[in-house]
Amino acid sequence: MNNNISILVGLKNNLDYSKYFYQTTRSLYPTVEIVFVSYNSADGTHEWLDNLQDDHVKYYYSPESKTLAHTYNKCTELATKDYVVFAHNDMVLTPGFIEGLQKHLSQKSLLYYTTIEPPIFADDHRPWKIVEDFGTDIASFKKDDLYSFTNKILKDNSGPIRDVQGASFFLCVNKDTLLEIGGLDTLFNPMFCEDDDLILRLSLLNLKKIVIPDVLCYHFISKTSRFSAEYQNKTQQIELNSNRNFIRKWGFKSSSAVKKKYDIGLIIKNCDEKILSQLEPWCSTIYIDSDPGPYIAREQPNTAIDLVDRIKPLEASKKNGVLISFDGKNFNDQAYNKIQQLNEFITRQINTPPSLLQKILRKNSAMFKWKMLKFEIIRTQTYEHQLIHIKTTLDAFQSV
Repeated sequence: MNNNISILVGLKNNLDYSKYFYQTTRSLYPTVEIVFVSYNSADGTHEWLDNLQDDHVKYYYSPESKTLAHTYNKCTELATKDYVVFAHNDMVLTPGFIEGLQKHLSQKSLLYYTTIEPPIFADDHRPWKIVEDFGTDIASFKKDDLYSFTNKILKDNSGPIRDVQGASFFLCVNKDTLLEIGGLDTLFNPMFCEDDDLILRLSLLNLKKIVIPDVLCYHFISKTSRFSAEYQNKTQQIELNSNRNFIRKWGFKSSSAVKKKYDIGLIIKNCDEKILSQLEPWCSTIYIDSDPGPYIAREQPNTAIDLVDRIKPLEASKKNGVLISFDGKNFNDQAYNKIQQLNEFITRQINTPPSLLQKILRKNSAMFKWKMLKFEIIRTQTYEHQLIHIKTTLDAFQSV
């Protein structure tokens, strides 16, 4: 079958699932290009790859440990087709998968295919997810029942859902577009949030997000990540670190909705380590009157962003576009909630008559207070578009 799609699959141990993905995919699509990349697998995965006699498989492996982002970026580099599909090795594709994607390929679109999953995260409702139990592992998997189920969906011939909100890792996009923006961001180490980050960046390119209901696969869920032997006891800390890095980068919690990225400086008198830990991710720079050394020593291993450059003494020169000052002795949950919504709050203030923008044009800045927080807005410039392309994440931050 002629097609213009490469299937990208990151591997990390779990060889049985890799073999099963390969076997079930090849039974449907003998010549579709599959790209496997494995970093630091130690269960025979690399030997298995070397023994594959398949001209339509591209692969790379290394004993190094790398992030999920590194893995899929390497897959993208190896792919020879014009469009790439992100997939996992704990999946089973269903008949019509490649044909369905082919119908909707466009350089201006970001396609989501539909995953069928057992009821492990049943309360997590997504437009690209169907909860239906065909087994929680290979041993209990009911492939014939799955194929019968998906065949009914194919006959229904549901049309695509266009301009859908949300983010999914299970996507198909033009390879050159992905390469142009630098692929997935390796800031998220070893994983989590890289998909939300990528969707934001592609959304800023005005790609239309489209869910295709009749392009389906079965997903056993996280056999190589959160439920794997390697990560199952580390997942909570990995997610916490990734969420904090997402906030450092974008200024808001993990989301697929584009918001404004302001250059915010927090100025805090009587700042203790607890307040510093809470607020450091929510700004570009934080100015404090206490020793940040213990916090930096504890937190720096969790981020590639230079915390020494972000945490400055109270008396340091302040060049941020937005400055917010308060006394840490009065800091409370209400103020913390407001800081977590700074993007929307500042945007509303700028756009609410009498316009702060007009005041800034007249006086070079505009000041106002909210409860215990004192605001000075010097520049209304935003920086979200500077985060689209990644030479490195640090380049993006240095430009702010």
